[in-house]
Amino acid sequence: MSVCVFAPGAGHRRVDERTASTERLADSFSGLPENISHRHVLTALKRAAPYIGIPPRLVHAIDTLMSWSREVDWAEGQRPIVFPSNEKLSQKLGIGVRQLQKLLASATRWGLIAHRDSANGKRVGARGRDGRLIYAYGIDLSPLGVRYADFVSIVAEGTAADLRLEVLRKRLTSARRRIRSLAQFALDEAIGGIDTASITEIAQLAVHQMRKVRDEGLLQACVAELESHAAALADSIKTAVEVADVPPKAPKDSPKGVENDTRYTTTIQPSIAKATNCRGLAVKRSDAGYDVRNNEPQSDVEMDLAHHGVDPSFIAAVAPELISRPGEQMTWGLVIGDAERLVAQASIPADVWREACRLMGQKGAAASVFATAHKHVRGDVDRPGAYLRGMNKNAAAGKLNLGRTFHGLKDHMKRQPIRSLSSGTDTRSIGQLLATALRSTVRGAPAPR
Repeated sequence: MSVCVFAPGAGHRRVDERTASTERLADSFSGLPENISHRHVLTALKRAAPYIGIPPRLVHAIDTLMSWSREVDWAEGQRPIVFPSNEKLSQKLGIGVRQLQKLLASATRWGLIAHRDSANGKRVGARGRDGRLIYAYGIDLSPLGVRYADFVSIVAEGTAADLRLEVLRKRLTSARRRIRSLAQFALDEAIGGIDTASITEIAQLAVHQMRKVRDEGLLQACVAELESHAAALADSIKTAVEVADVPPKAPKDSPKGVENDTRYTTTIQPSIAKATNCRGLAVKRSDAGYDVRNNEPQSDVEMDLAHHGVDPSFIAAVAPELISRPGEQMTWGLVIGDAERLVAQASIPADVWREACRLMGQKGAAASVFATAHKHVRGDVDRPGAYLRGMNKNAAAGKLNLGRTFHGLKDHMKRQPIRSLSSGTDTRSIGQLLATALRSTVRGAPAPR
């Protein structure tokens, strides 16, 4: 739409389509309805302002202008014109004159006030003994009276929308809590084959995004999607539990058709695996040094990792953001290479890394670096070098339980989204939440639709 602007020169008021529309609105004022005062108009404006988008500073300015108006000015045949000077208005509002001029221009564009200028541009007026205005030039508040019914209608529609939005947000919270409970149950019961991580990440992302949304259609779609995820998760858990509850078939230990025969059992017992454990440092033979190609544990720390099942794929699952390859492709050689990169990135002194290799072996040292870097990224460790030095001391004293550390990190990683769903908050940024959800989907475990 083209806009025609009339700019008559310095000292005169600028006129465009919006200000001309406000002038026509003011000219149509014929008094307030019966039993409605200008205070009712001001209250309706204040209640409607958040739904319309009128800034609070503009509402405060209108409230201040209303203080110079009287009830008789809003009667039929009258015009509610106030005429305080810019200096007085600036003092009342606590702003400069130039800021005041911009504020009044904004009020005109919002259709809240009009201007009735005198020949010399000054605001003046006089009242008779009955309090009615004899003449007045200044700021015309008539558009507020004309729009009173619109304000009331906007407030009614906005209040009804608030109630609907409140119901939707309660449904969103209910779906979030249901997903949290189901995910916690699946985790506690160790139910496999269900990707609870993707669903919890998506739920947390939805709650984060919808926190301040007032688009009813968008919120309705998000709630419906989250409720469908909760229902799908409940069905998956129910199916998994029913399958687990089916009693196994009894083994057939008799030939077909033979009754009351003697049951047979295995007479050859499997040999019991024996392992030699020690709490000291790894003992190196004089004729052979440390060999990274050897899959057998070569230090006390590596024995502890093997005992707890911590291998390259386990480390990749605990710290996926620190590895250079997909978890299924990780080997000890790649883990050690990534650990050397993390040593440089985390500013870990080279002598601390070499000491870790001497005490724990290269595999154990690499796992220690991954645990340190993961805690540093999470915010639990401020100085990675000092933390790894402390791990070296524990390794030298035979007190380093690195396997249990990694299981604790994995348990924390699994339970963090559930804790976030429980409280409705998450310390991670929206980008981190989205990246985690997308990573889970790309790895072939999309959330159910």
